[in-house]
Amino acid sequence: MLRTRIVIATLLIQTLSFSPISYANFDKAMKIYNAKNFYEAKKSFEALSAIGDRSSLFTLGVMHQRGEAFEKNSIKAYVLMKIANDGLDDESYTQTANSIFGGFDDSQKKKADELFIKINPIYNISKISGNIFPKPLNDEDCPPEATPIRREPPRFPYTQLRAGRFGVSIMEFTISPEGYPRDITVKKSTNENFTKASVAATKKYLYKSPLDGQPIYGHRVAITYKIRGKNGEAAVLRTTRLAKQLNKLKKYANSGNTMAQYHYASDLSIFKYFKSYLKEIDLQYKTANEWFAKSAKSGLPEAQYELGRNMLKGRGCEVDVVNGFKWISAAAIGGYSPAQKTLAQSALLKSQFSFEKSLAVIGWLRNAAQSKDFAAKILLAWELSTSNEKEIRDGGEALTLLDLEPENYFDEVRVIETKAAAYAEIGDFRKAIRHQKKAARIAKKLDWSIALISERLVLYKQKKAYRGPYY
Repeated sequence: MLRTRIVIATLLIQTLSFSPISYANFDKAMKIYNAKNFYEAKKSFEALSAIGDRSSLFTLGVMHQRGEAFEKNSIKAYVLMKIANDGLDDESYTQTANSIFGGFDDSQKKKADELFIKINPIYNISKISGNIFPKPLNDEDCPPEATPIRREPPRFPYTQLRAGRFGVSIMEFTISPEGYPRDITVKKSTNENFTKASVAATKKYLYKSPLDGQPIYGHRVAITYKIRGKNGEAAVLRTTRLAKQLNKLKKYANSGNTMAQYHYASDLSIFKYFKSYLKEIDLQYKTANEWFAKSAKSGLPEAQYELGRNMLKGRGCEVDVVNGFKWISAAAIGGYSPAQKTLAQSALLKSQFSFEKSLAVIGWLRNAAQSKDFAAKILLAWELSTSNEKEIRDGGEALTLLDLEPENYFDEVRVIETKAAAYAEIGDFRKAIRHQKKAARIAKKLDWSIALISERLVLYKQKKAYRGPYY
């Protein structure tokens, strides 16, 4: 058995080089494992195994063999290692698995064969690889995106119009239960002039209230600024240059450059809104997904997240919530804050969940909040102020998170309401009332009718803190 332990220890160092998917994520998971945080490492390796990562599956076998976050189980350890090595036939993997199998008696060998038959369909790498990627559809065959029932055209910035510059801003926001765009962020924008005009336009959108009364997170729209008339010639010249830039980026992507593959897919997703100018370029979402998939398979968390989102929404593919969340989970393990925030939002949609799940949500949000993602800070601050779990609440920490000015986040009502909730949590109801009244005034100016704003104000006047989700 000593020899087996030495081989396993060696494999934990070597195994990274054998992982065809998500090596960057595996490296993050190994750091958690090496810090002996075995339960967190277990969750990370399980999530990566779900997208076909051999190294993670093999390491789960190691953890079963060692009894780390699992009860020691040599039979399952051997079977997981065998499945991880199926089709790879790596000498080190084979040696380690055979070392364990060699110590089995006939009864254990029989149980190992039976367990392999039982769980191989679940963990088989080839089967996972055949199912984990999007099932492509043409744009016209995809589920329609939610469309506003009220909107006003954005004001074309005069300086940009005069210069013949077309523009686009990709806006991401939550559609609230009342149908308002909330938590507005700008994912990409041609320049600051277009950003300001797009934010102002987005705030005036109105959608049908979601049928289930739940917020729709992560909705995206593209606000475009197209040139016609006397400035059109300048716009045509710019699109010609853009087409050349896209083709140059495609060459890098074809060479196998992971970042180029991601950026090319992202650019295709953005400039599809200018397909009338870029007729010679394939701007279908399914084409962008092909490039996101190439980059995601190489382990880039940003690409894994975008691929997973498109699968959730059915952009360029069939809707696939299960596999979409597998990619998002992998991106979260890779440290990508939007993915961590998305997992937390998904959990928060459930009306009830355990204390352990609440801690997981806080963990995801703490990680996400370390980035510049102010939306993650808002989510975390709200949970710290209003959670039903006393052990989680910390109004002082919430106020610290909100101390900085929002960067690329445009929902003043929510920021002020979250501050009010934090003040209520620490018992300063005078400030809680003042902030809540300010939020109500801003909402009224925006022509928003939100019952919860008044309900929370009533509680604060009664010197009671609010408990529950924001929406």
